Amino acid sequence: MKILVVNPNTSPEMTADIGRAAKKYARGDTEVVTVCPSWGPRSIEGHFEEALAATATVETIAASRDDYDGFVVACYGDPGLAAAREVTQVPVVGIAEASMLMACTVAHTFSIVTVLPRIVPMLHDLVRTNGLEPRLASVRATPLSVLQIEEDPGRAEKEIVAAGRRAIEEDGAEAICLGCAGMGPLDKAVQRALGVPVFDGVAAAVKMLESLADYGVTTSKVAAYRDPEPKELVNCSPALQGAAR
Repeated sequence: MKILVVNPNTSPEMTADIGRAAKKYARGDTEVVTVCPSWGPRSIEGHFEEALAATATVETIAASRDDYDGFVVACYGDPGLAAAREVTQVPVVGIAEASMLMACTVAHTFSIVTVLPRIVPMLHDLVRTNGLEPRLASVRATPLSVLQIEEDPGRAEKEIVAAGRRAIEEDGAEAICLGCAGMGPLDKAVQRALGVPVFDGVAAAVKMLESLADYGVTTSKVAAYRDPEPKELVNCSPALQGAAR
């Protein structure tokens, strides 16, 4: 199968790291292409940036909707995920949803370890949207910005391990979800340090897409993710215009 992994921010360094993580866990017969939008925020650390990135992500997927067997939204806020499912006929998987669902198969509770404290309320909202509040032990922040993870992986690993240990010892977490796509390359090092399952959302999303393809299912188009209603979209890009056909 052929998968397009979309990094919703515009950091080329993070996009390259996400691509390496996706290819590391993909099967040998899975082709992985990784891109980021041509416009939008360099990193996503708040509602404003997430809103911009969501539109850019949907536009990127809409432009390639007929070219791939599945899409990954590779930001832990899953920006634009529901809309992206409307504009294509193949599965679209968000890394947050994938990692949380996968964690629930091997642990009674999970915690998310993420970047700056301002992200914590956003992730609580996301967990609630996915109906997984009863399984959430906590959302733990680090002092790291998204781009600092790329700049200093050694420090990032220490901060993630420290936050993960607090989640296990103080909050009762039995698994850890890495709440930023840039944390993905550290998954196994963090898992060794903590001794519990640790999930990189990019890896989880790629494996979930492969499983959906193997099982022969795709996005339901009965209600929530029906194609967009045909209508005029004023001054929108050709890709978005084509989605509302």
